[in-house]
Amino acid sequence: MNKYKSFVIVGFCLSLALCGCSFAEPKGMAEDQALSAEQKEFDAYLEDQLVETLEGDYYTMHSLVQDPSSLGIDPSSIEKTWGRFDEKTMEEDRAEIAETLEELESFSYEELTTSQQDTYDTFVYQMRTSQELSDERFDYIASLFSPMTGIQVSLPTIFSDWELYTKQDAQDLILMMEDVDDYIQSALDYTYIQEEQGMLCLSFEEIRSYCEQILSQGIESSVLDSLKEEVEDLNLSKQESEDIQSELEMAFQDSYLKGYQLIMNAMDDLEKNGENHSAGLASFAAGKEYYSALMHSQIGSMRSVEEVQEMMSSACLDHLSSAMELSDAAMGVYFLDTVYQDYEEIIEDVQNKMKDDFPEISAKEYQIQDMKEDIATDNGVAAYYQIPTLDGDQTGQLRVNPLNDGISSIDTYMTVCHEGMPGHMYQYNYTRENLNEPVRWSLLTNTAYQEGYATYVEHFVLRYLDNDARTLKFYSEYMLSIYDALILADIGIHYENWDYATCAAQMETYGLTMTQEQYDQLLYTPCAFQPYYVGYEEIALYRSQAKDKEGKDFSEYDFHTVLLEAGAASFDVTQRHIDSYYGS
Repeated sequence: MNKYKSFVIVGFCLSLALCGCSFAEPKGMAEDQALSAEQKEFDAYLEDQLVETLEGDYYTMHSLVQDPSSLGIDPSSIEKTWGRFDEKTMEEDRAEIAETLEELESFSYEELTTSQQDTYDTFVYQMRTSQELSDERFDYIASLFSPMTGIQVSLPTIFSDWELYTKQDAQDLILMMEDVDDYIQSALDYTYIQEEQGMLCLSFEEIRSYCEQILSQGIESSVLDSLKEEVEDLNLSKQESEDIQSELEMAFQDSYLKGYQLIMNAMDDLEKNGENHSAGLASFAAGKEYYSALMHSQIGSMRSVEEVQEMMSSACLDHLSSAMELSDAAMGVYFLDTVYQDYEEIIEDVQNKMKDDFPEISAKEYQIQDMKEDIATDNGVAAYYQIPTLDGDQTGQLRVNPLNDGISSIDTYMTVCHEGMPGHMYQYNYTRENLNEPVRWSLLTNTAYQEGYATYVEHFVLRYLDNDARTLKFYSEYMLSIYDALILADIGIHYENWDYATCAAQMETYGLTMTQEQYDQLLYTPCAFQPYYVGYEEIALYRSQAKDKEGKDFSEYDFHTVLLEAGAASFDVTQRHIDSYYGS
């Protein structure tokens, strides 16, 4: 979730980061009177940041809080809009980022507690990467209609998971639905300016195909059905419920569907009359600089592009070497199925088997089901975990793309573990239960840590299967080599301006085949995979360091405990915790 323009990233990333919030005091919270004046002021500042963020965006507020009044928030004072992609918003965001950094720098770092310093460092990392991306040179360089993460694929998922708690929520939902066409028009206005500035790079065919998928359903859409079900579940009279559903359907037809038709019309026009580029970011003025800034925001550290390239090249070759050593087990990959009959069985089985390797958590409630087929894509999100609201119970929601592999597939097993146990759901709940500073599992999270950790554990849990161990190891190493190579291809396309032929030739040096489809996926969504695989390799490095230090005394349980204790922080913070436990 995650992933557009600089001026959208600030609010969007904050809303994603807030998804781990809760009002409950975590274990080990220091008594208030034990804090110095500076430390109390820092905590108060972070609390203010949380409330201001919720007050600044209706969707963020509604998705995270059932009862806003408990935080002193009046929902009626919040504009029911998705925001706009315009110069005014860009300038406001630049000013807000600069102001936030100035406020952070006013605190005495040395006077903060160790835990607060972790929070401070993560917050500063987020603001500095946001400031990099908000450079005026980059105002019209990012695509809002990526086939993987564009607004056209995000809106259906957002509305499908929308929950209603009161009649007022339903009325506000109608206003948000009515704003969709204006929001989309704003994105299209931005895109036309992008074309005028010579920075248009769109997959017209894929965008149109998805929009046609949405429009073909009309008011029979599963999105509208799920929203109507939410209205029906409210404690309303029959007439009230029918009236709200009627208004909602009208807004869906007149604004939501209209918005998708606007996209269709614009794509036809831009393809016919505009200049569309088929080369990476490096082909644009300041494109390499933008890619470097985007990289920083997606890898959880300030590593340079060259440093990431070197790290991923070395890792790719290591994985290939390991796979070659297991080549006699390669044929077994074709028979790598599991015996599971449903998603719940996977989660429950892994939950039982992971007890010796991961610390225990108490919150384990969840609901898992397929995404609706009429909004799913075969090249987008494989699955996702939606965390609970701040003030509700801790039941997590997991969704799996039904267009992917069957339930017995090894990939389905890994995907469910990535999202569930011991992946996102577990990591979020562990952080919520154990971290000393609530803001670190509310306002501040590092996407590269989250996705890197979840990718790490999806490979770790292969050991819990009864399949041949060598075949499982071969599969893991070979797949990791491919993913690392994709990062190298991404860098080549967007930093070194590789065309498809060059990219394919470079991949052949690693013994891998690059298809046109893979090239296009990277072309239209730069840095999409960095959080997963650069994040994975960072964690793999920590593990290697720990094993070198501990030797035969290395404990999986201890390593995972240390890895988890800092929460989804920037990687400099995670490294600090690893060094503290194992020695630098």
